[in-house]
Amino acid sequence: MSTVSTILHIYGHDADAVERALTTIFAAEDRVNALRLEGTFSAVLERVTAPDLDAAYRYLICRPHDVSRWTPVLELGNRTEGLDVELSRVLDGAPVCTVFDYGETVSGYTLARGGARVDRYISDPTWLEDDGESGGNNTPAPDLEALRGHPERFADLLPPDTAPEDFVRVVLAPGWWEDYSASTGEDIPAEERAEEDELVDERDRMRCIALALELWSPTEYPLTQDLDDLANRTVGPGIILAFN
Repeated sequence: MSTVSTILHIYGHDADAVERALTTIFAAEDRVNALRLEGTFSAVLERVTAPDLDAAYRYLICRPHDVSRWTPVLELGNRTEGLDVELSRVLDGAPVCTVFDYGETVSGYTLARGGARVDRYISDPTWLEDDGESGGNNTPAPDLEALRGHPERFADLLPPDTAPEDFVRVVLAPGWWEDYSASTGEDIPAEERAEEDELVDERDRMRCIALALELWSPTEYPLTQDLDDLANRTVGPGIILAFN
């Protein structure tokens, strides 16, 4: 994939607490802390993405928006499967919502809580087979229901005026899932179906998922933009952690 964007959001814990949790998790794996630096967003981003940095796992922790209780963590190195679950476990069961898109062709989220994964959504689960995550042709197809997204499982984290079923209808269903539901005979009102030739912008879907949960603010989610274009006044200071 040409681009990979994975952003974890931890509920109810500040950047310092998230830093301690990440350090604890990687220390338990005997991974050395290769770098820790705090500064303006542009400065720490440049350092954590530098090709001469000898670290496989790289994270940029942002300060939460003034009106948000979610602390964003940009995963800029190797992907770590289950990091959301570990962060939730170490931080006393805190909700951890991860939004992602892969090469702007598929997007989704995971929601961990109480030290366990409680929900997962992928906009096109057939991508798992194409990408090899299902383990090859001899492995059964993914459990579609497990990848469909069930926001009713975390309805208390949604704003009061956002119903889980509306979240599904407006944000999660358009595209592959809408076509799948139609093919299996599910009753979808014609006015709710996307046009046949209408492609869903996966980066925009990722932004809409974040907006629905107010992961940054009720009206903004700047982290789907090109990170190099983000102004320091928008994102504020950050902390970078890198581990070998």
